Amino acid sequence: MINPKHPLQYYNIQQEFFLQHLAEKNKEYHRLHISYSNAVYLYYDLQLNVSEVHYEEWLTEIEDEEVRHTMQSAGFKECRQNDSFIRFIQEKRNITENDYIMEKMGTEEYTRYKVLCKNNQDFSKISSVKLTGQ
Repeated sequence: MINPKHPLQYYNIQQEFFLQHLAEKNKEYHRLHISYSNAVYLYYDLQLNVSEVHYEEWLTEIEDEEVRHTMQSAGFKECRQNDSFIRFIQEKRNITENDYIMEKMGTEEYTRYKVLCKNNQDFSKISSVKLTGQ
């Protein structure tokens, strides 16, 4: 079972369809990969209560001057959805990406996924069905 589910039902249907049409030997990895991907999506989709003070603090921590200038030019409203800014806020609140993903997937599933990733570096050859719309 995919855990966590994607917040959009359309993707849940696509993901289940994909898994149903895989060879049995490929299902575990892909089920865990989809679960991991959904947890990452949820992590970056968390609603953040942030202010321009947080934005200014984040800017001061960007070491690359060109990137900092680009983010300053984009402004607070544009940067609120920037993955780097979101990660900065969440880690400042002690919500690391890995901890969040592990919480959503469960420790056992997360550990199993990491082991499979380490043992098998190239999973692109084992997919037999291509999803559209993702």
